[in-house]
Amino acid sequence: MTSNFKINFHHFRDALGLNNTISIVVAAMLLITTNCFAATDGAYTLSEVTGVWDGTSADATAPVTAEYNYVYGDDTTMTYTLPWIFFFYGHGYNQIVIDTNGAIWFDSDTSAHDFNLATPNRGLVLAPWNYDLSSTYEGGVFVQHKSNPERVVIEWRTETYSDEGDGLLNIFEAVIFLGGVVRFDYQSFTAVNPGDSGSGISKDDGSYYLSSTTNYGNSYSLAGHSFSFTPSGPSTTAPLSVDINGTGTGSVTTTPVGLACNASCSLDFPLGTPVTLHPSASQYSSFTGWNGGGCSGLDDCVLTLTANTLVSATFTFNAANSVKIDGVTGYYPTLQGAYDVAPDGAVMKLWATDYSESLNCARPITVTLQGGYDENYTTQSGMTVLKGALTISNGIVIVNGLSVR
Repeated sequence: MTSNFKINFHHFRDALGLNNTISIVVAAMLLITTNCFAATDGAYTLSEVTGVWDGTSADATAPVTAEYNYVYGDDTTMTYTLPWIFFFYGHGYNQIVIDTNGAIWFDSDTSAHDFNLATPNRGLVLAPWNYDLSSTYEGGVFVQHKSNPERVVIEWRTETYSDEGDGLLNIFEAVIFLGGVVRFDYQSFTAVNPGDSGSGISKDDGSYYLSSTTNYGNSYSLAGHSFSFTPSGPSTTAPLSVDINGTGTGSVTTTPVGLACNASCSLDFPLGTPVTLHPSASQYSSFTGWNGGGCSGLDDCVLTLTANTLVSATFTFNAANSVKIDGVTGYYPTLQGAYDVAPDGAVMKLWATDYSESLNCARPITVTLQGGYDENYTTQSGMTVLKGALTISNGIVIVNGLSVR
């Protein structure tokens, strides 16, 4: 059953902000299992976990951004580009197709409902509710990338097709985690005419599939419950850890998106994933090299994860350029060194950072200590902090934008 309107779709990627020390512990998001029962198809293990709700913005009037997208209708699909490679039944995917019938497809770009998980040749699928659903009049399907831990949330707010137009919303979601874990969460159901043709996951080969319906009941009866599908066998991921050190400051980000940190951090990536590390020095600092993981030099580092990997990034404070005398060629590494050669009437420009030294002014000259500059000495907008003594025994010293502590 198909509506007669057309929707344009958008792909998006996310960029993480800095100051994120990331340590993915999937169990923290899955919480604890509520009972000891678990089912397996040999590739995944299905178990109930403590009920949890992640959610999205779920606003069909909001603009599409790098963090958020949505679609609505009947038998409608949306293609979404993942911010990282997601491994499902041993295959890596960077795109998923989300339909309005409660399913996520990996090898198909069409919508489907009431299919049999055990019947092959339709496509690998995650189906938290396998039924004929519609969001033509109410709700929609919303997708949002989140971090800490890295995950993508797909939320359905939908009616059944039989209840279409009655405002009887049913709310549920699938959460896919970097590392391969999938979680189904069921919030609430108000359908008068519900059904469930067999929800769960399928490799689309007739052999590997897991039905949450068979093991736990119809999806529409599971409000307040959550279920995890965890890859069985050897781990398919490995942690990439980045240690940031040195006298300067800076950050390291990755492609695919995942790590973005200005302190030591770690994140799991699927084994075999090519990862590019991008260094970015902060103001007054320089990136001065990599160590570990086969990384070297001053450019981006490209590596392929085959095991736990630690890479160090060193940033060095540019002390040699930390003082400039206006009108004089060159730079000076210390305040005292610049003052000792400054001509009468000189303006000594200082960075908006800390100087751990003392300055003794004992010459019969007038100098201005002008602090708060950016690293190129073009804008004065901050404050210089002298962590030491300022002693004036001769001459005149004019201070502007300098604090002594």
